[in-house]
Amino acid sequence: MPGPIAPYNADFAPEGEVADRRKLEPQNIEAEKSVLAACMLTQEAIEEVAAKLVPDNFYRASHQRIYESMLDLYSRHIPIDHISLADNLKGTGQLEAVGGKAYLLELADNTFALTNWQNHVEIVKRTSILRDLIRASESIKSLAYDAPDDLDSVVEDAEKTLFNVTEKRVSSSFQKMNTLVMDAYEEIQKVAAQENKIVGVASGFRDVDDLFHGFRGGDLVILAARPGVGKTSFALNLATNAAKLGATVAFLSLEMSASQLVQRILCAEARVSLANVRAGKVHDADWAAIVQASSELSNLNIYIDDTPALSILELRAKARRELRDAEKGLIVVDYLQLMQPPKARADGNRAVEVGEISRGLKVLAKEMDMPVIALSQLSRAVEMRGKKRPMLSDLRESGSIEQDADIVAFIDRSMDEAEAESEDRPDLGTAQLIVAKHRNGPTRDIPLAFNAEYTRFMDFIDDSRVGGMM
Repeated sequence: MPGPIAPYNADFAPEGEVADRRKLEPQNIEAEKSVLAACMLTQEAIEEVAAKLVPDNFYRASHQRIYESMLDLYSRHIPIDHISLADNLKGTGQLEAVGGKAYLLELADNTFALTNWQNHVEIVKRTSILRDLIRASESIKSLAYDAPDDLDSVVEDAEKTLFNVTEKRVSSSFQKMNTLVMDAYEEIQKVAAQENKIVGVASGFRDVDDLFHGFRGGDLVILAARPGVGKTSFALNLATNAAKLGATVAFLSLEMSASQLVQRILCAEARVSLANVRAGKVHDADWAAIVQASSELSNLNIYIDDTPALSILELRAKARRELRDAEKGLIVVDYLQLMQPPKARADGNRAVEVGEISRGLKVLAKEMDMPVIALSQLSRAVEMRGKKRPMLSDLRESGSIEQDADIVAFIDRSMDEAEAESEDRPDLGTAQLIVAKHRNGPTRDIPLAFNAEYTRFMDFIDDSRVGGMM
């Protein structure tokens, strides 16, 4: 029967093993400096890093203290720079221990950090986990060397030690049923107390809100249409309505400039011809309406970003910054196919890239606990067939869009008189919002009115509904 395993003795170790065991733990000081520098140079960085790293992820003790101070400033909404950081560290008696003002200034001067700090965050995280694994293995080894009689206890302690490391890499999202039931019960009570009030973010369109009861946090809503039908106009109308009803809206346009979007919103609200405004033909009678609409719109919490080729990472950082304190927030992206994928594929498979973008938007909706409305193009198939009514298979470039979405809606209207004369097409001046997918409720067609001159969608009211709409 073999005897007990002898403790490790470096004097009798195979050649090369001693050097391996004596080398430093995994670390990357330059990556740590880069991450800290980025946090000092841009608000976007600290917002991302705060969600991914804790002070213990840094190897150098001084970097841990600096990062702790950064998190303190960030939690108090104080801008982070070498001056405010030095003042905060001085207040806790740690300034000299981290290298003084000179070291903080050295970090702040590293503008190169802005080029690749996201990758450096992953390096810091990876080396931290590797260090934890080494320490866990040493602890497990000590347990085994102690050779207690209760083997089950040793194995259990070893599993717990290793689990504490793996938990940092993959955080658990399991929740016990009793907690979930209580949360669900409280949500039902809250909704019941609202009676007929909108629980989520209201669209301002009566039939839309009757169907969805407001867009809820975590929902990914895909809004698609043929070119020229008016998906951007509808999204702007919806965003304006939502802001009027108390929501804070972040509208990210990858196609049109902010000034073009504001012109559309202004003309729709003032009920002034957009074509005339663009041509500089503003009638005297229109100015009063424009001034009034400008005054009302100025009070709305709508933020517009027209950065082209936006990535999911940039979108997440921008949304967090603008909607951090919003009681009800709404994110609108115009449009999905213009976004940059998390990582460009060597094979150029655009369908897979678009799928990654749609999944990223769904994750964003859940992380922010806000609805995300993403506009989408339709494939050319709808233009080539006789019937122009859109369907789910027309979503361009990826079936993943349908899978990720909680709601898929198409805007459909006739583009000219000839099309409107067809029996199965909407009349001019009207439109259909075709709800093709609704994960938490029924689907149906919602009639809308459309004024092309003002690019404004409105509730559809016919003779049978006048009494109910008054």
